[in-house]
Order: sequence, then C-alpha cells, then structure tokens
Amino acid sequence: MTDIHDLRAQMREGRGARPVVGQGGGFRIPFGLVAGAAVVVGFLLVLFTPKIYPVQRTAALPAFKEMRQEPAPAAPAPAPVVATQPAAAAQPPAAKSAYAGKGADEAAKIADAVCEQRMTAAPQRGQAAAEAKLHCYLSEGTARFCTGSQARKATADIINYFKGIEYTNAAMIVAAKVPGTFRSPSADTTQPPAPLTPDSRVAEAIEGLMRAGYLNRGHREDIAANVPRDYKERFARIVGIQSPCPAPPWWAVWR
Repeated sequence: MTDIHDLRAQMREGRGARPVVGQGGGFRIPFGLVAGAAVVVGFLLVLFTPKIYPVQRTAALPAFKEMRQEPAPAAPAPAPVVATQPAAAAQPPAAKSAYAGKGADEAAKIADAVCEQRMTAAPQRGQAAAEAKLHCYLSEGTARFCTGSQARKATADIINYFKGIEYTNAAMIVAAKVPGTFRSPSADTTQPPAPLTPDSRVAEAIEGLMRAGYLNRGHREDIAANVPRDYKERFARIVGIQSPCPAPPWWAVWR
C-alpha cells in the first residue's frame, strides 16, 4: 500500500512540475509598453526626418526657407485714368480725288458720309432740309448712278420732290379758303399764299445727271411726265452724252 501511495505522490508531483515554455520567443513584452514606444518613435521620425533628408526643390514645391522669407507680391497699382480727347471730325473729302477709281458701291458710301456730315454741320429744318439732302444726293458721288437701282431711286426721288411741292401748294390754296384754324383772323384772305417753288440747286443737279448720261431715256421720260410744264420743257433741252458707266456683264441685266 505504501508503494502505491508513493507512486501516486510522484505522479502528482510530475504533473505540477511542467517546464515553463514561453510563447513568442520565450519573453513576453507588455502591449502597453510596445504601443508607447511606437508613438515615441513615430514622433521622432516626424520631427527629425526633414533635417536628415532635406526636401528637394522643384518647380511645384519651393524651399521652405524661401516660402517664409519671400513676401507676398504686391497688388498692381491701378492704371492712371487718362481723359481721352474726342477725335476731331473728319473733313469732307475732295469732290474729285475722293471718287477717283472708285466703283459705284464705294462712291455711294463716300457720298453718303459726305452728305451726312454736311447735314450735321449745317442743320436745317422742313423744306430746306429736304432740298439740301436731295441736292447732295444728286450731285455728290454721281458714279453711284451707274447701278440701275441707284438711277431708279434718283428718278423716284426727283418725281416725289416735284409732286410734294405740287400737293403742298394745292393744300395751301384750299387752306386759304377755309376760315378757322387754318388762317389767322387778321390775315388777308383775299391774297393767296405764296406758292413753293423748286430749289434751283436741285434743278441744276438734275440737269447735271441728264447731261452726264447717268439718267437714260426711260428715266427722263418718267421725270418729264411728272414735273410742271416749264420744267418739262427745260429738261427736254438737255442733251446728254454717252453714259460714262462701264458696260455691265451679261449676267447683271437685272441690276
């Protein structure tokens, strides 16, 4: 019995005296100590790495010293405001040199600019303004009338001018016979109002176009059929020369 008890006691002692075998290399380091050391090492790397490995300068990344030392560029000073002087009005071009070698369209543009400038320089009103405008149109840049459209427009403007004078005179005669707001009570109703007459400058410009050949036979017949008798006879005495305009191409018969 004693032997059995001794054997059991030895077995119990053998179970309790197991050799201690450490996992992971035999020595176990606390986790808190490892975490703290990692934080310290990371801080040292961040703090001392720029000094050990200086940053290379590139176009996209300038040096830190230059970024601290270079001041911010100053805002550009506003440009001084200089009062611009109005350009002087261009003088009308010479009557002959301005149209030398110009075509019908170019002559029309130059003539329109000249007439507009004349009207601005010497403003007029009413009938006088209409006559000054028509006279400039018929006498300035006559090369424009080489185109059929311009010649037809000139013919229509001439007819409208004479018709307008005729209708105005007729209206004045009718108004003179009607009492009331048409005439002042103190006006002498026995005397007819002075009729309007065509401007001599306009008549001379018309004769100039006929004499130069810019208005052909058809245009002259239309004008003669719509002007007073004395002007019809006056224009009929004008002998025109051959048109100075170049012959139009075959495909421009409608112009």
